[in-house]
Amino acid sequence: MYARPSCLDRRSRTAFAAALFLGVLTPSFAVAADSPSSPFPGLELVSSKNVGALYRRPDVDISAYSKIMLGEPTVEFSKNWNPRNYGRYGLSAAQLTKIRVDLADLAKGVFAKSLSDGGYEIVTDAGDGVLVITPNVVNLFINAPDVPTAGRSRTYTMDAGSATLALQVNDAVTGTLLAVALDKQRSGSSTFQWATSVSNRAAAEQMLKGWAEQVKRELDAARAK
Repeated sequence: MYARPSCLDRRSRTAFAAALFLGVLTPSFAVAADSPSSPFPGLELVSSKNVGALYRRPDVDISAYSKIMLGEPTVEFSKNWNPRNYGRYGLSAAQLTKIRVDLADLAKGVFAKSLSDGGYEIVTDAGDGVLVITPNVVNLFINAPDVPTAGRSRTYTMDAGSATLALQVNDAVTGTLLAVALDKQRSGSSTFQWATSVSNRAAAEQMLKGWAEQVKRELDAARAK
């Protein structure tokens, strides 16, 4: 399981994740020099028991939003993950693209279902009272991708991998950034598992469901204020 870091380590991890999110997913953002606690202009770092770090615009009334539209997630592999380490020749560009596309589709589907089951109306068009929630996945590290190899070799692992949720919340009409949530999770098991595309998908789905439930709790808490 993912060990809880010390306070200092936690801050450095949060800063790194935020910098990655800014540099990879939202290059148009600029770090606010006068706000060292938040790299997102207009957003403040607030306390959260549900995610690793939560940045929110202080003047926004979330209760004014009654509908949710899911944005198209971006999936980014960890810089420490080398696709050449898997299979005889490493993973091909087509295989890497498939992993990213499949995980993005899974993330969007899991969030849509979890939020819908939680009482939130999911829409496909922008409009008044609509939040755009985009569950981006960064720092993706897969310990045992299911790669076809010659022979009958099998890969066993107690840890399917890790990833960081870099969730973005915008107003659907104006595009204004309202909140950013960052949370790192590791998928693990107490017993060895035969790593296949099925088991890896199940591990990813479990991780995404956990994040979706965390986000739902944050939305519920904001609406209750």
